[in-house]
This record gives sequence, structure tokens and C-alpha cells, in this order.
Amino acid sequence: MRHLIALLILFSGSVHAWGQLHHTCPHHDHAPAAWEHPLYEKWLSAYDVKGYHIDLAVSNRDTRISGSASILVEALRDVDTLLFELQDSLHISGVLCSSQIGDQEYRDKSALEFVHKDNAVTITLDRTLNAGDLLQIRISYGGIAGPGRSFFAGVSSKTDRNYGADVTYTLSEPLNAKKWLPVKQIQEDKIDSVTFRIRCNRELRAASNGVLIGVEPAGEEHVFTWKTNYPMAYYLLSFAVADYRDFSFKAPLSREGDSVLVQNYIYDDDRVLTRWEDEIRMTGPLITTFSKLLVDYPFAEEKYGHAMAPMGGGMEHQTMTTLDNFGFFLVAHELAHQWFGNWVTCATWQDIWINEGLTSYMEYVAAQELLGQDKADQWMSEAISIARRKTTGSVFVPPDRIEDSFRLFSMGLTYKKGAILVHMIRYLLDDDDLFFTVLRSYLAQYKNGTATAEDFRTVLESVSGRDFSCFFEQWYYGEGYPRFNLTWKQRGDELKIVSKQTTTAPDVTSLFQIPFELDLLMADGSTRRIKLMQSSNKESYTIPVGGPVVEIIFDPGNHLLETHEVVKK
Repeated sequence: MRHLIALLILFSGSVHAWGQLHHTCPHHDHAPAAWEHPLYEKWLSAYDVKGYHIDLAVSNRDTRISGSASILVEALRDVDTLLFELQDSLHISGVLCSSQIGDQEYRDKSALEFVHKDNAVTITLDRTLNAGDLLQIRISYGGIAGPGRSFFAGVSSKTDRNYGADVTYTLSEPLNAKKWLPVKQIQEDKIDSVTFRIRCNRELRAASNGVLIGVEPAGEEHVFTWKTNYPMAYYLLSFAVADYRDFSFKAPLSREGDSVLVQNYIYDDDRVLTRWEDEIRMTGPLITTFSKLLVDYPFAEEKYGHAMAPMGGGMEHQTMTTLDNFGFFLVAHELAHQWFGNWVTCATWQDIWINEGLTSYMEYVAAQELLGQDKADQWMSEAISIARRKTTGSVFVPPDRIEDSFRLFSMGLTYKKGAILVHMIRYLLDDDDLFFTVLRSYLAQYKNGTATAEDFRTVLESVSGRDFSCFFEQWYYGEGYPRFNLTWKQRGDELKIVSKQTTTAPDVTSLFQIPFELDLLMADGSTRRIKLMQSSNKESYTIPVGGPVVEIIFDPGNHLLETHEVVKK
């Protein structure tokens, strides 16, 4: 961020710092409802997922899968029944269990009774578990996973239009892991470790999370075994299978000598590298840049990677992003998710901003650091243009829209307005060292766990020493954005400015209290930048200027989401 020389001028002797304005802003309780999942209180809150061992046979030409998922769970209270989500079209052939109670291990596996309906598997245990007891459930199942052709299908099998590659891949966000895996779809319960054995034709490769620990022949097929030991949200577990080649290299981290493997599963087609090699290699500088600005890439002991799939975008599967191209901003976005979304995951889908808003803003940061400020400014201008189309609606997702994937992942609200909110926070802090200290502190406090927007605000206020309650009330929970009507005239050496603010959603948010900047273009060719505070719908300012003003430019740094009109009287 460029350092700004700004003058904060407020008329009538009323001088307010930004952090002192919260008392004029009515506050309402917007805390996310606790665990909206209908199965949580009775069933899913009874256990903690410790680990998975998955064996699946897959194809690159359809979504048919078969195999088993062994799930290690720990009882959180006395429980004699377990429940997992799994779509009804996947047939379960049997459920086995082995348990460990205290120091005594039950090695003999026993078959359990179960009921599979309404996309849930209810398993009756052969004994009551007490809090702290461990149990391993093995569910054998198979059938057509998914199915569906939408972006949020859970599992898709498609042919890439550019390269002709047949690919089967998963995309479980937000609540679609059940379409291919027995699962507990609660963000807070991260999976501690996963071993994933994927069987496929010998002409294919299978990509997944973590480290590839072996490839074993199995008749006309072979088995790829991937293992990860980092905590992971359920929807970040993935696989992709296609005729891939492995294009890998190392990327430096923040300190000299430290590096991480960048493992790319690209189509086995020379045209891919001809078109994308430079962009793929840009992943290295991006990892280094984010590691220096934030903290070192959080999964460095395993890898970061990409698996190509014709999905029309990307999905930040932990340590192995799935994407359809290597455009700079797509690669930067999905990589940034490894910090914002994967290392720290939104605690509720209402606070998807914790994932997507912060990550989208890192696209802008990446452009600043690696492409230059002009490219970053262009990105921000386009983001503001897209966000302006959403004249109503909040970044915070209302409770009745949680199950609407297209509302959760609204380009205008969640991504672009969400990024602009972070940009405005950086502008209000007006101190890049402080801004990145806030991000680092937030990551350090909530790493390997979950957080809400209120958690982020608490860290922001604690580190900065400023009150952002009004900002969040208006910009995060509120709707729309401000419209400024600025009139000005000059008498002698004094500039008279009147700023009237209306909003695009006045029934919800009638005022955005925000400082704004003006560039005064002087008759002698010089430019003077000032900063004014809008704390009511109409403000008047008198500014000594010491020379004729020719023109006034509103928000020259493109820091705010707004529209404006500037009129000289």
C-alpha cells in the first residue's frame, strides 16, 4: 500500500478519530445461530472424528466408486448409536467395527446393524461407549456418486474441452461430501489424519491430499496411497483421477534454505506445458510472497499441488488444489486459501467471508507484490464494479440462505465486496505493518481450527487498539453501499465542501460512517490530498487551501465501495 500524506479535517471543531465513532452506530446481535445442521444436536455432537482410512476404486469416465471408509471416532459422551451422512444412491454392503476402551483393545471386528435412508447412515453399536472411548467403523459401499453436472455436484466426471482429457474429481463444498463419502459435515470437527488408497487403471494417476507414500500394482490397475497428518475440514478431502503427468518443483519459503514441494498433476499432453508452464512455475513466487507476508506455508511438511480438472474454476482442496487453468489470479486465490479457509476455516457458513473475502483480497496483494501496483489497481477497479451490482444483500449470509450454494458463493457479495471490506480495513489502519500483523495474529490464534467474523474483529481490535464495531455493523452485517453527492466552491483561500450521503439499501443501512479522500488539483499544477470524515448523512467542511482549486477527485486511491458525484458550484 502506498503511504498516503493525508489531512483529516472536520468542520465546526468536531474532531473524531475513526475508533471513537462507534457510539453513534446502533448495534444489533448478528451472531451466527449455533450449529444449524439438523442432525448435529442429537447425533453428530456425540463423537469426534479422529481419522480416515479410505479404499476406493474409481474411474476417469464415470462417477462409479466402490470400496470402504474406515472412520476412527472418539466418543464425546455416552453413546450407543452413531450417524454419518451418505447419499442414498450409494449402496452399503456392510458395517464392521472394532473398538478400544481404555487400555483394552477389541481386535475382533463385529458386524453392526444399520439403517441407510434420508442420506444418513444410522449405526447401532454392540455396546455403549463412554466419553473418551475410541471406535473404528468400517463402511463398505459403492455405486454412482454424485450424480450431477453442476459445479457443486460432489463428484463429477467430465471431458476437458481443450485437451480431451477424461477426468473424475470431487468438490465437496459446502455440504456435498456425503455424495461420495460417509462423513460428519461439521467444520469445527476437523479430521486429524487421512490415509487414502485410490485404485484406478494403470494408464491413470490419482491425486489427493498430503504425501504420496506409494504406488502399488494391482492386476491391470494400480493403487495410489496418499497420507496427510494435518487437521482438515471435511469438505477439503478430495481425489482427482485422469491421464496425468507429474510436473513438480520446489518453492522457497520465507527463510533461505526452506522450501516446499509443488506437485502438479497436469494432463499428459505437451500442449499443457506449452500454454501454462510459466504460470505453473509462478506458484513458487506466490508461495514465497505469502509466506513472507503471513507465515510460512502451513502444510510445508507435505506439499502444495494442483490437479487439473474441467471444472470452470478452482477448489482449494488442502495441499492439492483442483483447477481447470493456471491463470495468475486463480492460482493466487486457491493458494491463499491454504491459509484462509484451510488452516483457519469458517466456523459457520454464514461467515464464509472468513474463507473467501480474505482470500480474494490476497489476489490484490499478490498483484501488488508480483505484477505491480497498476495491475493491482485494475483488479480493485473490476472488483468494485462487480460489487456495485449488488445494491442490497450483506456479506454476512442470513440464516435462511445457508443451504443456497449460489448465495454462499455470491461473486458480488462474498468474493468482491468481501475483498473490498479487507481493503477498507487496510485503508483505515493506514499502516501496512499493522495490517499484516493483524492477519498474522489471526492466523496464529485460530490455526488448525475455525473462526467467525467476530473472532476476526476481536483480533483486529486487540492488535490495532481501535473499535471496528460500527464498521462491521454497517459494512459486514449491513446492506448496500454509500452514494456521495459532493458540492464545492472556493472563496479566497477557503474551500467550502458539502457532502451528502445516501445509500443503496436505506431501509437496512441508512449511513456508512467512513473517512474518504479527495485529491485537490491546484491551478499551479500541484495536487493536494486531504481526508474527510462522513459521520452523518450531511457534512460541511471548510478547508484552507492557499491557492485556486481547479478540480476535485473523489477517492483517488480506490479504497471504498461507493458511487459519487462531484459538482463545482
